Amino acid sequence: MAKVNQLKAGAFISYFQLALSNIIPLIYTPIMLSKLGQGQYGLFTTAQSVLAMLALLNFGIGGTITRYVTRAIALGDKEAEEKIVGVFFTIYSVISALILTVGCIVAFNLRIWYGDLSDADFQTFQLLVFLMVANTVITLPFSVFSCISVSHERFIFNKGVNLLTSVFSPALNLAMLFMGFASVGLVLANTIISFISYALYVFYSIKVLKIKPRFKGIDWSILKEIFAFSAFMFLGEISNLLYWQTDKLMLTSMVGPEATAVYNIGATFNTYMQNFSIALISVLVPRIMKMVTLQASKKELTDVFVKTGRLQFIILGFLLSAFLVLGRQFIGFWAGAGYEDAYIIALLVMIPVCIPLIQSAGLQMVVAQNKHRFRAIMFAAISVLHVVAAFFIIPHFGIIGCAVNTCVCFIIGPVIVMNFYYHFKTGINIPLFWWNILKMSFVPAIFTVLGFIYTEHFPINSLWEFLGVACLYTAAFIFPCYFLMMNRYEKDIFKNPIVGIILKLKAKIKKA
Repeated sequence: MAKVNQLKAGAFISYFQLALSNIIPLIYTPIMLSKLGQGQYGLFTTAQSVLAMLALLNFGIGGTITRYVTRAIALGDKEAEEKIVGVFFTIYSVISALILTVGCIVAFNLRIWYGDLSDADFQTFQLLVFLMVANTVITLPFSVFSCISVSHERFIFNKGVNLLTSVFSPALNLAMLFMGFASVGLVLANTIISFISYALYVFYSIKVLKIKPRFKGIDWSILKEIFAFSAFMFLGEISNLLYWQTDKLMLTSMVGPEATAVYNIGATFNTYMQNFSIALISVLVPRIMKMVTLQASKKELTDVFVKTGRLQFIILGFLLSAFLVLGRQFIGFWAGAGYEDAYIIALLVMIPVCIPLIQSAGLQMVVAQNKHRFRAIMFAAISVLHVVAAFFIIPHFGIIGCAVNTCVCFIIGPVIVMNFYYHFKTGINIPLFWWNILKMSFVPAIFTVLGFIYTEHFPINSLWEFLGVACLYTAAFIFPCYFLMMNRYEKDIFKNPIVGIILKLKAKIKKA
């Protein structure tokens, strides 16, 4: 029962955190953009992409920590768990040294790729890369401890730390901006927040869970198994970064940091959608790992796949419908003039990505079954195609052409190819899944059409009008969603917390 409560509470905190993470930027982002300007913001996002490339030096090992720690917990072997933690802490310490070395080499040679930047912009860009590398090098080894709390299904603590980070990170960012530190201040703020959060993870693991790294008696032959398992995870990470980060690097080099700023604003909405999806699936990863370890049947796996997919579609279907109707106006009020193309970019990226997001449980099953080799190879091929095509498309069609290229390549690989793989190789009943989603799609589709008709006849000309229409749209969506989209299980998830609060209030009123 305690684990079930942790699961439900963790999911609730995750979505509360995501709600805050999407509300806070309504205030934070316009101020940040006005303080930085397109140029500085473009340099900051490009520096983040450079760091993401350097993060490849973890060789895909990050995705294996939860698997090995969860396996030790399932077997009830605390000593084995501590040895695994010791192994990964050692590996990450070595990787940190490697990132420091390579990061410094890259930072000193950035002129090779970004020679067209002005001297002032280049100096800022180079400093940002140096600071981001230093942050990663110091904090990376301690990231192992954040995985321990997840593996033990202590979601209340883990998601609670994430919640606090979501609140204090933008607050500290704004403080740095108002003190005049610009993009450098954003990196310094992130470093401070990282130190505090990882200190909390270390304390919780050692003092509460009584798990600490054990370095004596380790069978280092396990390294062979870890690297063999992570090899295709590594290939997947390379492909992921090639797919999502090279666009920004190439846009800054070929078009300029201003173009990268516009493109990144559009891509930001894709990140929000991914975060909403990950919030649910992240609390189910240990459970999926255990199901596969205990050799769950194909029907059981399909049930989890469909159940999580339906829950994710309820959220993502509403968000996509609302963005289709109100996204253009939102970007105009939120980011200001000069970011009009971000709406088209957001749609081109978000729409195809929604499909893998509502099927994210399938990817976790593939990883748990150690069958991720195919996806890694497939996505690597698609990523190379994407980069090569972008090289020729960007000079002629700019940021819109870049987004179209991203959209088409994603539909080919992670959408069409992976659905066939899930059905024929993983044993998931994909037709059953899509039948469920199709039945649920009627509500968001009708709302999208009605929303377009409304905004066509009644243009939104002010922020207050936008907020009023957005609230009306959300309120109107709730009842059809509850009665026409949700099954009994989903209705209980939505209804039970509300009923529980009402009963508690009634009990307090009676006592009073």
